[in-house]
Amino acid sequence: MQMKKANQYTKIRSKLKYFCFLVLYFFLYPICKLLYGRKRNWVICERKDEAQDNGYVFFKYLIAKHPEINPIYLIDKKCDQFKNVSALGKIVQFGTLKHLMVVIGCPVKISSQLFGYAPWVQLKTYYRRNKTHDVHVFLQHGITKNMHEGLFSESCRSLKLFLCGAKPEYDYIFKDFHYENDVPQYTGFPRYDLLNNFAEKNQIIIMPTWRANLDNLSDESFKQTMFFNCWSKLINDGTLNDICLKNNLVIKFYMHHSFKQYLHLFKGGKAVKIIGFGEENVQELLKESKLLITDFSSVYFDFAYMNKPAIYFQFDEEEYYSKHYLKGYFDYRRDGFGRVCINKDEVIDEFTKIVSNDFSIEHLYSSRADRFFLHRDCNNCKRVFNAILRIK
Repeated sequence: MQMKKANQYTKIRSKLKYFCFLVLYFFLYPICKLLYGRKRNWVICERKDEAQDNGYVFFKYLIAKHPEINPIYLIDKKCDQFKNVSALGKIVQFGTLKHLMVVIGCPVKISSQLFGYAPWVQLKTYYRRNKTHDVHVFLQHGITKNMHEGLFSESCRSLKLFLCGAKPEYDYIFKDFHYENDVPQYTGFPRYDLLNNFAEKNQIIIMPTWRANLDNLSDESFKQTMFFNCWSKLINDGTLNDICLKNNLVIKFYMHHSFKQYLHLFKGGKAVKIIGFGEENVQELLKESKLLITDFSSVYFDFAYMNKPAIYFQFDEEEYYSKHYLKGYFDYRRDGFGRVCINKDEVIDEFTKIVSNDFSIEHLYSSRADRFFLHRDCNNCKRVFNAILRIK
């Protein structure tokens, strides 16, 4: 009974907060439009502590190529990646009143996270629920491969552009996500413009993705999970480390942003270096590395784009799809760009084979990548820009 009352109180409080927000929003709206409503004002962001993804690359492109546009980047000035954008152009501190006013006023709003420019949950909720006259652009930060109802048009009414990084992804979103015909567009990701030229190091990158059911666990509880144990055993495997030491290779283990609080629990072998979020640029890590080992993280698409080999370590495949996502168009065994391994020994076998073949990618996987990425030039930013301009 007490729990029921508590839930009712929470719902009432949430509705009251949303009502107060609406009052503030419509009070500020004419002021914000007066201050920031010129068509040349475009607001851009990623996460509040991030400047290394599609938003950042597109921000740089606008500054370099389109002086007629006034891009404003939203970021927490205390974060490590602030230095990436601090000298480029106009910056606004994330979470401030000015941030709120800029977002309400600017006619073009762009983010690699869905409505990531919204400083409050209430504003994000408002934009998701209601169509607006402004141009809301979803750059994405990774290719959508699974069925995700939160990205359906019914949940994102104000989106004017849903930009895709690959042709099969575009076909899937166009067919199954219920948007009007001109909302999903295949432009390629802005950050892919930087993946056509790269210099490799003797480096392997391991990048597992997150699991929603592992959020907010205590350290001791996290150490009991299959996720922790499987990845820990891999980065401490004697054969893996010996092969790396023999071939002068370094393994960099990079934890997902959502799991950064557990990073200190991982200890690797002699060839392994543990990298925390923000310590190194993800795009540079991917370009520098000769091989990627991941599970379900969409960064393997970046590797396929560069025509480099990958290994999928999917020890919890059944649980992942039962608890996190419904499968979409992408099947790892049919469409993937590397071997799917379900245990550590299979990963070591495939790793040994790839090293012995001097990190060349098999024809089967490279031909799949060719069919997946039709745009492999340096014009993704240009296509994104033109797509925004075409919106009425």
